[in-house]
Amino acid sequence: MKKIIYTLMFFVAPFLGAQEKDNGITLGAYLPEQSEGIPSHAKNMLKNKLGRIITENGISDNVYNSRFIITPNINVLSKNITGTAPAMIVLNLDLTLYIGDGIAGNLFTSQSLSLKGVGTNENKAYMAALKQLKPKNPEIQRFISNGKQKIIDYYNSNCGLMVKKAQNFEAQNNFEDALLTLTSVPEASDCFNTIKSKIRPLYTKTIDRDCKIKLNEASAIWAANQDINAANEAGLLLSSIEPTASCFSQVKALYAKIATRVKDLGDRDWNYALKVLEVEADTIQAARDVGMAYGKNQPESVTYNVRGWY
Repeated sequence: MKKIIYTLMFFVAPFLGAQEKDNGITLGAYLPEQSEGIPSHAKNMLKNKLGRIITENGISDNVYNSRFIITPNINVLSKNITGTAPAMIVLNLDLTLYIGDGIAGNLFTSQSLSLKGVGTNENKAYMAALKQLKPKNPEIQRFISNGKQKIIDYYNSNCGLMVKKAQNFEAQNNFEDALLTLTSVPEASDCFNTIKSKIRPLYTKTIDRDCKIKLNEASAIWAANQDINAANEAGLLLSSIEPTASCFSQVKALYAKIATRVKDLGDRDWNYALKVLEVEADTIQAARDVGMAYGKNQPESVTYNVRGWY
């Protein structure tokens, strides 16, 4: 009996630089419970294959509770054992990939592929079959392209809801979630033109508050005990503060005091440095980085609804 709702099982795939992302479109890879029937090594290969399909086709592999997912379903069409010595297992698989809104349960697009694998055991036969799953396969590329467009269509159709959601978060002083909501909108969408002017002031509020919190905490640590351990604790906090934050001049002053004290102590194990202001920094990308860093620290668990997809 197939499951209706599955629990998230994310994996971390290789990360590609921002230049290879498709204007902020993100997609999470999700293996449903059915995949537990796949031998473990083959399942790990499938995880990696999905990650490559995402990133090598110009999408950011978002592993932080992504709304939009790519998920597989495998049916064994036949399983035969040859009469050769040694005996070999021959698997014929029907693999279908799906892209959709895993929260609302809306399927966007799907693509079926026939795979055949031969191996001395079932695990090796599965792996031989999955090796045929190529990210640059024209059928997969068309599938991903269709999925991208559906994701863009979602944001264009729900732009007002995204703005309202961000406003509600901001009204609750939850600047990080508001920022994460806005920066999740792909730059390729028409909605981005609506929300981009709201990102900069929200980003400023977020980093200014973060600066004050970390500065106060670092100051308290340093005031309590001015030894190398306190210097390391305070330095770790100060080194993570954005240089465009309003209290950064105070951050530099405290940093200078600590650096002088560490030098007096004769201890050279203090290796912290403040962030440097980048003259050509992209505010949108900086805001997206802050939002993603916040999302990374949230619980990596969400329930997806794939009712009727398989």
